[in-house]
Amino acid sequence: MSCNLLINTGNILSLDEAKKKASQNTRDELVDTLKIILREEEKQGDNVAFINGKGDTAIKKTERAELKVTVKVFVSSPEAESLKDALNKVFEILNTDTIESLVIAYSPKDDSEDILMSLKSLWRVAEEYVKLGKLCSVGLSDLNTNTFIELFQWANVKPDIVQINLATCCVVPPALQEFSKANDVQLLTHSDPSEILPSDLLKEVFGSPVSLHWVIKYQIHLKCRGILTSKGYLVYIDKSTTRN
Repeated sequence: MSCNLLINTGNILSLDEAKKKASQNTRDELVDTLKIILREEEKQGDNVAFINGKGDTAIKKTERAELKVTVKVFVSSPEAESLKDALNKVFEILNTDTIESLVIAYSPKDDSEDILMSLKSLWRVAEEYVKLGKLCSVGLSDLNTNTFIELFQWANVKPDIVQINLATCCVVPPALQEFSKANDVQLLTHSDPSEILPSDLLKEVFGSPVSLHWVIKYQIHLKCRGILTSKGYLVYIDKSTTRN
């Protein structure tokens, strides 16, 4: 048997153990936080469908107009429904109708896949949510220059953010730099792994066969002062509940 499990870490700034390791990279931070959350929730058993960490009250306690919500979604499936599910979950859990900034990080499972076609499938979802007023700014992460330009030229709603990982690309490609400047695209660097939770780490964290649907990383800042008030992760997996 298997069941879908959604883990909401809640505001990890409220987790004392996580705060002690504030300088961690994204993957280590996520893995350690999941271990903390799962350790505290072991008593719930195997068939639970939702695990909630520290409640996130940042939006409830502050006027929404004073906050900036930024989200990065890591998906390994080009299926539009998977991305829709991820976005709907984050809107619901953060209790907001709007995300100021969304970046899509797509890590395909198959090297021979037509990346551009897959990205178009995902981008149509982003366009739909922009038109509904749910997303203000949308972008993509870790694309080669030609793929980004092709998607940009095809898209009805143009990406206005492109992220590049300097760990794998030590210099920003000049062509991407020029295109971004000419088309008013914000070019940002980051240090997130393209595959945020590979299979070995999934096994280490969950100790049983698990497949990953998606991961969301979110941050909430106070606009006027740029202060980070909340950060956390949503992790959606398909977990085997079969016992040996």
